[in-house]
Amino acid sequence: MILVAALSGRAIAQAVARTGAAVATLDQFGDADLPLPARCVAGDPVTGFDREALIAAARTLAPPGSGLVVGSGFEQAPGLLAALIQAGPYRLLGNRPEVVRAVKDPAGFAARLAALGLEGLEIRHPETRVAMPDDAIPEDWLVKRAGAAGGCHIVPWTGGPLPDGHYLQRRAAGRPTSVAFIADRSGRCETVAISRQWADPAPDAPFRYGGAVLPAAMPQSLADRLADAARRIAAAFGLVGLNSLDLLVDGMSVTVLEVNPRPGATLDLLERHRQGGVMRAHLDAAAGRGWKLGAARPGIIAGAVAYAPSALTVPADFPWPPWCADLPRAGSAVGGRTAAVQRHRLGRGRGRGAVPSVRPDRTHRRGLHAAGLFCGENRRCRPFPSVLAGLPHPWSMPWWRTPPCCGSGWSSTPPAAP
Repeated sequence: MILVAALSGRAIAQAVARTGAAVATLDQFGDADLPLPARCVAGDPVTGFDREALIAAARTLAPPGSGLVVGSGFEQAPGLLAALIQAGPYRLLGNRPEVVRAVKDPAGFAARLAALGLEGLEIRHPETRVAMPDDAIPEDWLVKRAGAAGGCHIVPWTGGPLPDGHYLQRRAAGRPTSVAFIADRSGRCETVAISRQWADPAPDAPFRYGGAVLPAAMPQSLADRLADAARRIAAAFGLVGLNSLDLLVDGMSVTVLEVNPRPGATLDLLERHRQGGVMRAHLDAAAGRGWKLGAARPGIIAGAVAYAPSALTVPADFPWPPWCADLPRAGSAVGGRTAAVQRHRLGRGRGRGAVPSVRPDRTHRRGLHAAGLFCGENRRCRPFPSVLAGLPHPWSMPWWRTPPCCGSGWSSTPPAAP
């Protein structure tokens, strides 16, 4: 038995199940496509899991000695990860709490990077401050929350006091890029794929995650530098299993931002990019067993996230396209400022080529609706980025609907192309 614990555990749980292992999942959403058994655990996507509820649910689902794979929700609370491990006790198949703490400590991470000789690779790390500089120009800095994920926590600094648990990082230029890699304790580290990512800005979240496409096209010399940086960082921190290194790439100039010490948002894409998937290699590398990666499949694969502008209730007969995932149960109230669901993902595209999807959120006022739900009345709603080429143009697809939150009801008539 392998226990999966993550704020949204569907992608990890499905990947584990594809290896043939029995899987049980703890997350905050309980989506319809989540493998059973599973428990929806109290908490909040921002503050994380309720400690007592998480441990009680774990003991109900997974017997002592089960494997444990974690996703998002523990970087800001490595102590909670330690408590979960001890609650079984469970065999951690991933990075230890002290490793998570080290890579998510902003000042410590910056200091460790400075000793790795990345300057020789022409790779740098932005200036990072945990206290306000006296002579700083606010426009030059961003405020980030330590241990957070998804980009919604990143905002421009206005010059005011830093909230608890937040830090300043100097702005840097470049296109968001991520190196997914698998490492083990022997020092072996292999790149799984390099992806390009993009933001889907909102007024209160200008850097929120929008999606990714892989493999990224770039000169081999640049890809080699990124892989070398990942190897050095993995060895310095003792990272194991599947991780990702987030960077900004501006031409041949590279800026390291952070490490995600867990399977991340591109897991669905990586599973399809590599023959045989990547989860088996993650489990073996984390457990200290021999591991190998399957060959990369040809072609490009991408996943896009879309954000609902207001609350809606998922209809019982909604025809989800087969390339959507993280599907809320029929009748679920998602988006808006509901008490039951504060942030919910309606789907992440996961097919070869263009793959729109949805993640409604309580604070997001704009963006796409759901799996290509475009609003006939609200012209602010736009399709997923046109960079995701490969499937038929969205207006040629027969299943577009107009969501009820726009006041125009459900319709099978697609909107006119903007």
